[in-house]
Amino acid sequence: MNVFDITQHRLQQQYLLTPQHSQPGELVSWMGVVQAQDYAAAKWAIGQRLTAATDGMLDDAMGNWEIIRTHVLRPTWHFVAPADLRWMLKLSAPRVKALCAYNNNRWGVTQAVINKSQKVLEKVLLGKKQLTRQEIVPALQKAGIETDEYRLGSILAYAELDGLICSGPRHGKQFTYVLLEEHVPPAPVLSKADSMATLAQRYFNSHGPATIQDFAWWSGLTITEAKSGLEAVKEHFVAVEADDKTYWMPPTQTAAKKPSVFLLPAYDEFTVAYKKRDIQQLQIDGCLAPMASLGPVIVADGQITGTWKRTVNKKDISLELNPIKALKKTQLPALKKAIQQYSTFTGLPVVVK
Repeated sequence: MNVFDITQHRLQQQYLLTPQHSQPGELVSWMGVVQAQDYAAAKWAIGQRLTAATDGMLDDAMGNWEIIRTHVLRPTWHFVAPADLRWMLKLSAPRVKALCAYNNNRWGVTQAVINKSQKVLEKVLLGKKQLTRQEIVPALQKAGIETDEYRLGSILAYAELDGLICSGPRHGKQFTYVLLEEHVPPAPVLSKADSMATLAQRYFNSHGPATIQDFAWWSGLTITEAKSGLEAVKEHFVAVEADDKTYWMPPTQTAAKKPSVFLLPAYDEFTVAYKKRDIQQLQIDGCLAPMASLGPVIVADGQITGTWKRTVNKKDISLELNPIKALKKTQLPALKKAIQQYSTFTGLPVVVK
């Protein structure tokens, strides 16, 4: 297997080539999590992997608790299936908190402040209330808690990591927070060993072929923990060698060779879920800087070939394509299909500049 095969297989395992799920919650559970700090981008990331989807369908999925948006695995937001939320938090929260500790100490977000703030949050949100950040601020300030941008973000993130709150339905364009226990049904909490094994199974099934280093990056686990998780489920996967690295993947048929083109959003799992993204950039000689490679990219046959950006107008969307490597003629029908899929998802005509 060569590195071009690796990226093609990833398209297949992430259900970009052949979507299998019709419901957002099913897809998110298959993926393990979907990174979601850019809400619009995350909705499109899920939408492309469903048999049919619209932007409003994803809003509804979050509004009816089919998918939950919260801090888990790494210090950022992810979408996660309700049944997976508690065991993932138990596994990942200590690591995420450790990563945040330096800045919290620097800004005076002590454990005493966190404890005090969580009592306030529980009181103001009790009774299935849905409050935005700005609606929460007065209660925190009344309790003598400083709420500048960093402190407020850290306080809310810790409450998410502790399983107290999670994102609720949006009010206009503003996200709300709710008490997790009032909205997310109870589910079994796994042991640490079972959690690591389950996470490894989800990751290598949905993101393989991938390395141990990739899994450790995506999950937030240590290399030792990542190896332990894989070891527990290794019998379900095969090891393949490429580029002097060992990649793990489920036994599967050869990835489809039919030309494919995707307009992937910022922080899509195809790019963000791997420690290094060099093998996705072979056809453009790795010319995209790390952050640019995590932005909206054009992916043709498993390789990044350019970037794109959108401008939402009143009646349509202007789409600007910025190719670094021109698409082949055989790939142009796939590009047309990708543009039409995006138009269907957003519910607006797409005009390509």
